[in-house]
Amino acid sequence: RSSEKMSLTCLGARPALRLGHRCRLRSKTTVRCASSPFGDAKNAASTSPSPFGGAAASPFGSGAKSVAADPFASAAGVSPKKHSEISSEKASKKSAGTEYRAWDDVDVFEVPPELRRPGKDAVKEHVKFYGLEDLFPGTGLEAAFNSSTEFRTGIRKAMRDDLFIEDKNMSAKANAAIRSLSSSLMVNWKASKTGYAAFTELFEQHGVAGLDGETFIHTLGALCGEDSHGSLIDITGTGRRKERHSWHQDSGLERFTVMLGFPPESYWSGVGVFSHSCKLSHPLRQDGDEGTIIQWEDLSTEDLPVETIGRPEYRKGHEVMVYCDATHIHSAPDETNRESVWRFM
Repeated sequence: RSSEKMSLTCLGARPALRLGHRCRLRSKTTVRCASSPFGDAKNAASTSPSPFGGAAASPFGSGAKSVAADPFASAAGVSPKKHSEISSEKASKKSAGTEYRAWDDVDVFEVPPELRRPGKDAVKEHVKFYGLEDLFPGTGLEAAFNSSTEFRTGIRKAMRDDLFIEDKNMSAKANAAIRSLSSSLMVNWKASKTGYAAFTELFEQHGVAGLDGETFIHTLGALCGEDSHGSLIDITGTGRRKERHSWHQDSGLERFTVMLGFPPESYWSGVGVFSHSCKLSHPLRQDGDEGTIIQWEDLSTEDLPVETIGRPEYRKGHEVMVYCDATHIHSAPDETNRESVWRFM
């Protein structure tokens, strides 16, 4: 299974699972979770056994101070970008011998009537993109992020320093393995035991002006909208450069997922950093419990038409991807090109 779906299963499918436990799924890929990342903090995230328990009353309601709760709306002078605004490349791509359309040319998948969620209208908004300069203007963050491997890896280390909570019931060796950069790690982004000090120190060291760690994390997290769970996963590679798509929704709820891409090298542009995505004409029906994973293969034996498979491109000014889980199905890339990708929910 895709690393994206794999990490979600650890997060929500087994409410009784002790955080910090190693989760093995069919892919035998491991996600490790910080001990009690959602407990006892003043600004704690939802305590629901499932991170998606209970649908949002409205994902477009009033939001955090730093950005709008509706990430598809303009806020504080920040407008999401259409892919065409930052890309002149319109040619089709080829992956594993298959021809794919450029993002702007991807068709919306017409969901068959029998697979649509009852009472839901046609989808009007799909994936949106932001640049780090859009979100943090004048700080120099975007330039540093795209020009320095040391800085990007430092951000991933700071996430562990500021947000990881050790499991006191595990050995020092086990905790070190859980927080290692080679491990996909889940933490709570809404509270920090250090006050986000490692992020702030890193920004100062690399000349990122006027930006502290709390503002950085909470601005990205606020793009999830008002009703967010508070989980952040640093998704590392599976060790396989190529793999099959595994299309799914994490919850099927009208909640927003935010991805920050970490490219494989500096000054890099291309596909394989962000999840691949299929834009839906209508939300899918939920055959399981509300808020549980919806797998395309459980609804249909048909493969998605190749002209509906979107492969979002990473580039400078295009580092952040936002989408509503209910209006897309997504998968880990069939060709992976990234150091990692962060997923806020």
